[in-house]
Amino acid sequence: MRFKHFLNRSFLLTLLVVFGMGAVHTSQVAQAAPSNQASAYDLILAMNTLRVSHGLSALIEDPIIDAVAQSTAATMAANNMSWHIGDVRGRLAAAGYGGGSTVWATENFAVYSGGTGIDQIMAVWADADHMRPAVEAAYCNIGAGTARASNGSVYYVLQAAYVDGKACGSSSSASSSGGTAQPGTIPNPVSQAIMPVKIATPDAEGRVYHTVQSGQSYWSIAITYQITIQDLETWNNISRNTPLQSGQRLFIPGENTKGYATPTPFGMIVPAAPDKDGRIVHEVASYQALSTIADAYHVSVERILALNGWQADWPLQIGQKLLISPGNITPSPTLSAIQKLTPEADGNYYHTVQSGETLSWIAGLYDVSLADLMNWNGLNNASVIRPDQKLLLRVTPPPTATRIPSPTITPYTPSQSVTPPASPAGTGTPTVPASEPPSSRKSNLGLIVGLVMIVIGGLLGWRFGRKKLG
Repeated sequence: MRFKHFLNRSFLLTLLVVFGMGAVHTSQVAQAAPSNQASAYDLILAMNTLRVSHGLSALIEDPIIDAVAQSTAATMAANNMSWHIGDVRGRLAAAGYGGGSTVWATENFAVYSGGTGIDQIMAVWADADHMRPAVEAAYCNIGAGTARASNGSVYYVLQAAYVDGKACGSSSSASSSGGTAQPGTIPNPVSQAIMPVKIATPDAEGRVYHTVQSGQSYWSIAITYQITIQDLETWNNISRNTPLQSGQRLFIPGENTKGYATPTPFGMIVPAAPDKDGRIVHEVASYQALSTIADAYHVSVERILALNGWQADWPLQIGQKLLISPGNITPSPTLSAIQKLTPEADGNYYHTVQSGETLSWIAGLYDVSLADLMNWNGLNNASVIRPDQKLLLRVTPPPTATRIPSPTITPYTPSQSVTPPASPAGTGTPTVPASEPPSSRKSNLGLIVGLVMIVIGGLLGWRFGRKKLG
């Protein structure tokens, strides 16, 4: 009996130990999971933190904006895009936000390989354009979404909007169907436990020290003072992985601080250097658009579009390579390229693509339309041509002009004196005009010889005829 009781107690104890180990393991797994990955809620909370720090009311999260932001993030991730889709206010209105009234909206996005934390995202959004939801009182509602691309990059999208002529909180997204919030309600209230960051006053030596308060983070402090999180780490010998403590004093570097340099704005384009042939290729990064790339290289957007067979309304992709300059490869100034074509065994003419050439350039070289060139080769606007690729050309080269040599004319130089053969006595010496051509002289000489032979022949015939008679 005691043995059985002992077994029962042992079993229960073992069971408790197993469950305890499982709980510890679960806790360890939860701790091991990455905790710095920003969520859609983190984006909203972060922007509202800044908004409150500027003395404005927190934006109200709206389900329609959440849905559009999430759809935007998914679309950008699926297409690995590097720039906005465009017309955010139109997309929100089409989804039902505003109930047919005029909608005004703005959109922020960030993309990081493998994802990132809210500190890095908010540091990227520290410029005036991305801070509109935090500093402009007109905005009322907010929404956010995140999505992961096939290459592991994570897209973060935040949208803020308001309805023209309607006060914040007096109406929501206009419709009560489909789960839309009712007027005057907050579908997902944002935590108001936000501690704004106030800029500290410089001391007698001009140095600025910030005293951390509860609820403040690296990014909120860095953005308020217009510096980077790395600046806080470097100048205070701390790490962003170590939580800030209430009451902690942080030195804030400024433009007068010796050894401090203003950070390079994120997204600034550093022009690529030309290769040995002078060819320049730019690789598209996040936050880069055709206009900013063109400005960085001091070329026109039209030039980039023509060189790459691209259109202005096509979104750029991160990692996409754009030809900025073909270098030393220059198009032929004439259409002699057609005359140099040699038909292949099938009787057709082909162009072999060289590095730096584009479809539009090749079409111009052979004086054919871009549409015909693409149709001949089964290409479309999304097609990419590669070096050594052969393109069919349904053209008929113009006949090469054959140069006919001009007849050689030897100028005639008249003789000073011409002595004809001896003439019968009493005929005198004929005079040949100096301008008479050699052929005329030969004809006259032959005529004279013929007459002489006739005369001689006649005399001989007359003489032999007399002998026979005698």
